[in-house]
Amino acid sequence: MKVNFVRKPTPSEIYPQDEFIIEKVVRLSKEEFEDLLKEPLKDRNYVKENKDLMYEDKDGYMHCIYVVCKGFDYGILIESEGSDYPRYTAYLPTAVFDLK
Repeated sequence: MKVNFVRKPTPSEIYPQDEFIIEKVVRLSKEEFEDLLKEPLKDRNYVKENKDLMYEDKDGYMHCIYVVCKGFDYGILIESEGSDYPRYTAYLPTAVFDLK
């Protein structure tokens, strides 16, 4: 299992603070998913095509797409804030969902 360790964390870096709503699940090929992991700030067609679904609402909820790939036990939440690239991202295990 892998996690992201934060050096000398503040309380806000230890406890999850952002509420989110998954608007759509986007399934990628292994190559596309690995490219996202290697270069997360590149413009992506699947982000551009779904950017109207991604925003922060008046109650502070982040409306996101959830990008997953067969063979990975996690996905990436993306909120683009109107951009064609993933401006905000978060790691989220797929085990909390039934993504059949």
